Amino acid sequence: MDYFGLNREQNFFEKLKQGLGEYKKQGLSVKFYDKDLFKPDDYHKHDIVIYKWNNALAVIEFKKHSQRTIFDPFNFSLDNESALARFEIVVTPNDTVFVNDKYKKNEDFNELSFDQLIQTIANPDPIKFGELEKLKIKNVFLELQEELFSDNIVLRRFINQKEFTDCLSLKDNSFSCYFEDSRTGISEFENQFFIALLGKFEDNQICRYTTINTIFSMLNYMSFRMNGLVGMNDKSEVNYVDTYLKGFEKPLIDEHHSRISALNRRYITSCTSIKKKDDLTMWRLYADDSQGVCLTFSVNTKKTNDHVLIQKVRYADKNGKHPELEYLLAVQNRISNALGFSFQFRKLGIWKHFFKAYEYEIEDEVRLMVIDDDKIPKIKTDWVLTFTHTILNPIIDFQLNSSVFPIQLKEIMLGPKCPEQEINKVQLEEMLRQKRKHIRENNKDSSKSKIDSKLDKINIELSSIKHYR
Repeated sequence: MDYFGLNREQNFFEKLKQGLGEYKKQGLSVKFYDKDLFKPDDYHKHDIVIYKWNNALAVIEFKKHSQRTIFDPFNFSLDNESALARFEIVVTPNDTVFVNDKYKKNEDFNELSFDQLIQTIANPDPIKFGELEKLKIKNVFLELQEELFSDNIVLRRFINQKEFTDCLSLKDNSFSCYFEDSRTGISEFENQFFIALLGKFEDNQICRYTTINTIFSMLNYMSFRMNGLVGMNDKSEVNYVDTYLKGFEKPLIDEHHSRISALNRRYITSCTSIKKKDDLTMWRLYADDSQGVCLTFSVNTKKTNDHVLIQKVRYADKNGKHPELEYLLAVQNRISNALGFSFQFRKLGIWKHFFKAYEYEIEDEVRLMVIDDDKIPKIKTDWVLTFTHTILNPIIDFQLNSSVFPIQLKEIMLGPKCPEQEINKVQLEEMLRQKRKHIRENNKDSSKSKIDSKLDKINIELSSIKHYR
């Protein structure tokens, strides 16, 4: 049985492999069904993707119905991710091949013979990418900044600098333009673009609400624990921006293992702005119904980089819209319409973790994110079972108040309903004295590894809220 044309599609795949075989040195390869390019609810399992090195060059769909003898382009659509491929190819039930070269914006799908298809894929018309195209791209960024963020003077200045066009790049084997420069870390051009778009984080203090058990463990083990992104309280958070931009959610079970590994190297600590310090609503929601603590940290942004970020979370408006994400979408659409090729934000995979739904706006969250690359000394990594959702999740422990870490614990405030509030204040102060003494004695002993933790300026305070019991 030729189930949904599977045999026909398999035969076409083999024919393509043979036809493109002589072009292997040009980086051409063919894969039968690449689910990473399609929606979870739209897996065709018979589609073919042609690659130029590691970039999708063409996507192929087989029509399964024959109501029309001629291909109707309005019945053919691919998701946003496949827009990175230059060619859209459709094979009808009678094996007629239609090809759309998206770079030729004003042309429709053309019917080609198989030999013509091979030649079109192997020898596509070169893409023009010079100063004129770069200027058009810059103008798209500027026009949309004026339309959507007219009050963001920092973003306008950033786009207007000469370096903007100098950092635009389009490789011969790619159908997408992107930012590229020789710098690394947070100073890399695209990271600076996102900072200009989202706003530079300049607060010198943040606070975090948590349980008294957490602060006890932090001081007892001299550690600062961060939790893996996958096990956050909002389970939709992992794919929130991807879902927003593409219009569908791709379950983790459908992800490639390399993406799962990458996600599990991303660790999050959720804090809030200092103006939320000693706030009854925050005590009730995030500190064990006011029985916990509010920790105040000083912030040193000079210790951040593209693997250690502190940024305020951006929330959607009441209608579920993010102006910043709408800006990115509009940039991609206008560049595609104007120039034929796509634009790719390659650092979005990092910055997308600073967006959340409107319902969480009350948190006023400031997020510390660490992507573990072994550059920051850590005490350990391990796995735990989360309490809220019973999800297996990685954790990472850093030295508390280490000189290389961007936040330093400066104050512990005991909540309005904290058990034995005054006694625990005294005991915390005594615990800190003994810990400081232990650090001094340990660091005098040359045979021991030094403890890089400064605990000499941590104050213990009580909440000023007296009427919540």
